[in-house]
Amino acid sequence: MKELILKLIPYLVILLSFYTILRSKQPAKDYLLFILYFFPIIYSADSVYSAFQFITFFYFLYSLRNDQPLFSNSKFGISLYILIVFFIGALNSDFVSNSILGIVKFLPIIIFIHVLISECLKDQEFVFRIISALKFTLAISIVFLLLQIVLGLNFSLTTMDNPNITFESIRYPGIFQDPQKHAQFLSALAFISLIKKPGDINYSKYSYYLFGGAVVSLFLTGGRAALLGLVLGIFFIVLFSNTKVKFLGVIGILAVGAVVFSLSEYLIVFSRGESLGDSYAVRNAIWQEAYKMYFSHFWFGIGIDNYSKYVEIHFPSQFWLVDGEKVFFDHPESGYLKFLTELGTLGTFGIFAFILNAIIRGLKTFLLKVKDFNIVFLISGLLSWCLGFYSVYSFGDHRIMILIATITSVLLVYAQRYDQGVLVITE
Repeated sequence: MKELILKLIPYLVILLSFYTILRSKQPAKDYLLFILYFFPIIYSADSVYSAFQFITFFYFLYSLRNDQPLFSNSKFGISLYILIVFFIGALNSDFVSNSILGIVKFLPIIIFIHVLISECLKDQEFVFRIISALKFTLAISIVFLLLQIVLGLNFSLTTMDNPNITFESIRYPGIFQDPQKHAQFLSALAFISLIKKPGDINYSKYSYYLFGGAVVSLFLTGGRAALLGLVLGIFFIVLFSNTKVKFLGVIGILAVGAVVFSLSEYLIVFSRGESLGDSYAVRNAIWQEAYKMYFSHFWFGIGIDNYSKYVEIHFPSQFWLVDGEKVFFDHPESGYLKFLTELGTLGTFGIFAFILNAIIRGLKTFLLKVKDFNIVFLISGLLSWCLGFYSVYSFGDHRIMILIATITSVLLVYAQRYDQGVLVITE
């Protein structure tokens, strides 16, 4: 029964999204908000196509009825560059049709980004509706995790468990299938929970509860890299804060460090069966083979979505045994190496040019124009994800891709609002 329900959910979500968009007077905004408010259940029913992809393609076709093209209000240059590089890489790959299909599956996130940026530029207050939707998603994920703790790991949104969940000790996956992706999700959104509207004097208790809940939940995932990402994000915030906040930040970090040290044997993130050295040794062996793949396809890579097919032929030692059957790795235990091997240098540059451009633009605005800490929180969320991304390719779950695309797009638009004569806020 559970399997049947979980397979039906994405299709019901798709139908509900169609109804919402068709009935909406502001279909673009409602499309974006629908994706974020229904974030936990826009996953894939068959592990191939996600509800997000169907919804986005439907919205794109529906938007063609307008006289104004979808991409008319936002820059298309970086997107066009990425698609051209991906296409050349696909044509040069050993699995052309598979890679072309990978490009088709990648198109929805580009559409989503352009719609989001366009709508936020037209209505700057819409940025805070997006932030509210992200906070709602975080709150739902924390509640889901609490229910998972009470009801057991069988309370999940997936029919197949990830071996990392109980391989060493219980690591809670929450709304995801992989606890490492859950950890990246929490570390990034923890900082988004601190964002408030410029002009608001105090933070609400809701923001503090969300941040605290995200941090506690992160410890229950056992994600070490994501935890380090959280620490990096906190350090980044303290770095740009006033002297009082820096002092309190140092005291807080020392206090948390003391608690963690004394309770480390009870915390999953520190009591995992494998040591950091053992974990590195296993990953390093995979990384070395990935480096060979990357340097032999330096510019355009082996083609998007081709990793598992490529290692099956050239590096057959990279596999899991699932129910006695070989399942070849679809990434080399590193998000960055996944990009480099499949997309090459040029494709990876295109992806991170978008993210780095947002971070640099946000920093310039913060340092040269206005001390709006919402910018710092957005950058901290991205930095937290960037550090965790080195150990796992989290974009395999489209929801993480949507999350990072949303934070990056909001950062770009939020920084740009100060280029348009917005009242300067000092905090």
